[in-house]
Amino acid sequence: MNTNDFEERLRRQSMRPIPRQWRGEILDAARRASSQPPILSPQPTAWWREWLWPCPQAWAGLAAVWLVVFLLNWAARDPVHVATASKAAPAELFLALKELRRLLAELIGTPTTLELRKPFEPRPRSEVPHPAVSIEFA
Repeated sequence: MNTNDFEERLRRQSMRPIPRQWRGEILDAARRASSQPPILSPQPTAWWREWLWPCPQAWAGLAAVWLVVFLLNWAARDPVHVATASKAAPAELFLALKELRRLLAELIGTPTTLELRKPFEPRPRSEVPHPAVSIEFA
């Protein structure tokens, strides 16, 4: 049966009135339902119980896993080696660094004086010198 056929058949049918007794019964039931307070639960429960209700075992298992992770993390901590800021002056640090470099140079066998490096100068990227570039095409 096609949907158009169904709609045509529906249009041809006449609407029958609802019996009077049904109307009264329906309205009485609606009035009774609206006058009674809604029954949610016999005992009030906390909001968190309602939230966890779908699967409390899964939530309890997840909480246990997080507790184990937290305890393992806490147990693995090394409380003795906590980094603290040094209160030495910058000049003292510079002298200590200079002394460490001198000792390292002695161990390796290189001269102790620090040579200054030349600053980086970029080189041309082609074989043709830059100032005298003049190319003519025939």
